Amino acid sequence: MPPQYNSSDREILRMFSEAIRASDTEAYEVLFKAEYENVKFFIQHYIHDTAEAEDLAQETFASLWTNRDRIDPTRNIRSFLFTIARNRALNHLTMLRTRMTDPLEKSAVNLSIESLSSDHMISRIDALDMKRIIDLVYEKMPELTRKIFVMNRDENMTYEEIAESTGLTVKKVEYNMVKALKQFRNKLSIFK
Repeated sequence: MPPQYNSSDREILRMFSEAIRASDTEAYEVLFKAEYENVKFFIQHYIHDTAEAEDLAQETFASLWTNRDRIDPTRNIRSFLFTIARNRALNHLTMLRTRMTDPLEKSAVNLSIESLSSDHMISRIDALDMKRIIDLVYEKMPELTRKIFVMNRDENMTYEEIAESTGLTVKKVEYNMVKALKQFRNKLSIFK
């Protein structure tokens, strides 16, 4: 089932995609730190070679940066990243298959290629969750701002409910929500 995003998540994901598209190296580094191991594990699962998986993961991120102008801010950037990783793994396996002579090894490579090429794999990539990246950005927020933002975003609490729960005024809650969105914008260098 695809991840369910509320309006705050979608806004953050849009800003994050736009930041990388606009050549924001800080946003790119956050994505790299959040997803490098996942990309490497994903590739390694299909090619069964740790060193080669590391190289292909590096190439995946380099390709993302080179093709950042193709990032669609309305789509999940993690999905775009894993599509690149999938294509890198497919290209590697296809090249590997042409050099193989052992029928059993060739058969194993063919299974990996079929698995990576399936529509099911493509739909799984499209449904990848950005929660980890969002959480990394949340960590940079002041505690009160983060708490209020999470109460609104994750717990679907209204400003009035948050004010009652925290003992703050509604205006203070509104201020912190605006502050949270501004921090995402500033962090991701979208509106500079």
